Amino acid sequence: MRTGNFTSSEIVALMKNGKKAGELGAPAIEYVNECNMERRLGRPLEGESNARATSWGTVGEKYVFSLLGLEYSAVSKDSILHPEFDFWAGTPDSVCYEEATRTVGDIKCPFTLKSFCQLVDAWERGGIAGIRDYHKDGEKFYWQLVSNAILTGCDHGELIVFAPYKHELDAIREIARHDDTGWIFYADNEELPWLHEGAHYKNLNKFRFPIPEADKQALRKRVEECSKYLVQPFLIPQTL
Repeated sequence: MRTGNFTSSEIVALMKNGKKAGELGAPAIEYVNECNMERRLGRPLEGESNARATSWGTVGEKYVFSLLGLEYSAVSKDSILHPEFDFWAGTPDSVCYEEATRTVGDIKCPFTLKSFCQLVDAWERGGIAGIRDYHKDGEKFYWQLVSNAILTGCDHGELIVFAPYKHELDAIREIARHDDTGWIFYADNEELPWLHEGAHYKNLNKFRFPIPEADKQALRKRVEECSKYLVQPFLIPQTL
């Protein structure tokens, strides 16, 4: 579903402008070209990934849901397509329904304490504007949530940023054991990110903010514009 399509996690590239107002920037053009490569290949492009950071994030996300209230639903198992545009997909981590507020969430479990602190510090400096201004991936996180809000019909976004207290590491190791994530299960405490309870930083940080309708419309307009340059996807032959 994600191969060759615009996805929430990378959609920030489409919002990059060129030198002239409204002109597509180089990152947008490159992203469209990459989507077309995948469409011609019929498979994803190989991408570099930090296996340990990825597995830590996956195990951490499962633990985070044990800390969240019943109003949170985990939805990250399946990608969602836009109801009108089959070239626009996203995989949000959570959806929270509280009275009249509908919130789509993205869970971040940084593998380094520096990355964790940078996210929390940026929020403390100015909320979501602080994250967009002061964190290197702030714009990516923001537009990812805007995209997923559109796909899920939500009006708020929420970054959930987590690092465990030291006493929580055993529970996380138990999740890793069931997930066959051996390196986490056998890792020493000092090989994993953890916090002192009662210090400045708390383990679970929920950064919620309203998503302006103008930003939803701007993203929708840019996605529609860029979709004109997508080629038809390769049809994978059915085999017996």
